[in-house]
Amino acid sequence: MKPCLYILAVLTLLALLLIAAGCSQPAPAGTPVVWIVYGSEKGDLSYTDAAYQGLLAAQQKQPLVIREFVPRDFETLPAVLNATTGAARPALIITVGFQYAGFTRELADQHKDIRFLAIDQAGIGSDNLRAYEITSYGDSYLAGVLAASASRTQHVGIIMGTESEVLDTFFDGYTDGARAVNATIAVDHTYVRHHSTEGFTDAPAAQKSAEAMYRNGTDVIFACAGYTNTGVFGAAENSPGRFVIGTDSDQSPHGPEFILASAVKRADRVVSVGIGDTLDGTFTGGNVTAGLTEGVTGIVINPRFEGYNESVSAWETQARAEEKEYLQSRPRKGS
Repeated sequence: MKPCLYILAVLTLLALLLIAAGCSQPAPAGTPVVWIVYGSEKGDLSYTDAAYQGLLAAQQKQPLVIREFVPRDFETLPAVLNATTGAARPALIITVGFQYAGFTRELADQHKDIRFLAIDQAGIGSDNLRAYEITSYGDSYLAGVLAASASRTQHVGIIMGTESEVLDTFFDGYTDGARAVNATIAVDHTYVRHHSTEGFTDAPAAQKSAEAMYRNGTDVIFACAGYTNTGVFGAAENSPGRFVIGTDSDQSPHGPEFILASAVKRADRVVSVGIGDTLDGTFTGGNVTAGLTEGVTGIVINPRFEGYNESVSAWETQARAEEKEYLQSRPRKGS
């Protein structure tokens, strides 16, 4: 990882902590309690930071008592919850990431007095558990359209953090979008780690994979690996004429010369709405799927490459239609 990207990640985390400090004055008695379990450490410039921003947005609207858990300590949550009584018990527990599906479902079954918001954990919803799947097919489709439109070699790629059904959606959408523009385009793909979420925190491995793709003729890579995307940015920075499409948050500032756009995933919006619904008494459980049509995903073009805005926008209606068909045709999850 380039030193400049490391410094940027540190500065981003510090900025988030400063914002939180401004929102964390001593709370009065009776203040609602919210717990959140992140899928990675804060400062990933991606998915986790987006969820944290949603937490801060909700906290700015109403005082909250927040307790945060990260992967290294989330397993302590059940014991802590069992020992927490009275006003200290959380009104809502948020878990962020597909890897927590079984964990969240078990907790929700055991604690019917608490609301749960499970992000990207499809098909596990119940009366007190909202399983909110953010489908990334539509925005990934637009990323594929952009990649095929920008590619001079007609050879594009995608790097994913690990193998999972969530990442399959990125791959399917990206491939379908690219081939809608050019049916013969070559689409390379690889995983940073095949069966481990450590693939979202291994920037050096992603950089090696990206460098190999670029040497092989790929000139646009869709980076779908959280913090690990920074490794792809490092490879593009060292490879003139090679480009990246980021994910989850607008990542263009982290490589304005070579990041064409970002396929954004509004985890912040899902978090803030879930908290708001809990506090105003309108929270409902069950399974929710939302994406491009609902405004929970989208694509943000780097201003430096705004010339692609028109060509990508022309495919948005098609992307929404393809996303709807994709969701209807896949096997149904859960009950």
